[in-house]
Amino acid sequence: MSIRTACTLLLLFAVATPAAAQEAVYVIRHGEKELSGDEPALTPEGRDRAAGWARMLRHAGLDAVITSDALRTRETGAIIAEALDLRASAWPATDIAGLVDTLEFDHEDDRVLVVAHAETIPGILARLGVLDEISVDQTEFANLFVVTGPGSDNPVFLHLFMP
Repeated sequence: MSIRTACTLLLLFAVATPAAAQEAVYVIRHGEKELSGDEPALTPEGRDRAAGWARMLRHAGLDAVITSDALRTRETGAIIAEALDLRASAWPATDIAGLVDTLEFDHEDDRVLVVAHAETIPGILARLGVLDEISVDQTEFANLFVVTGPGSDNPVFLHLFMP
């Protein structure tokens, strides 16, 4: 599937689904990271992946980018936000409830990209109403999760992969 086709599908999916509260939340994992250090930065491959996400999501109509407070997620989010002329903000990685509250109250009519971690993505999706059991392996960086109508009685969940 081409990037253009994937973007078109994402747009059609997000627009075609009525949103009870928030329009859509897009969730990705940060790009590839250095293997050492307490606060690893992105590798060149991770920066390239972030630029690829920006190209893939440029027609998704994003309104905001929220990252965790870890360097690698902030770097990923900054690359995407800059390319899409958006502002990126950070939240504590361990505060999933606070993140979801921010999405519900501060971004209730928005399409938001959340840049998170393999360990936090399942909890974020569960709090958004996704019933599927999700796991993200430490070697996976190409997952794109989309939830339309999060917090509604019938959120719609889509799991895609970066081509």
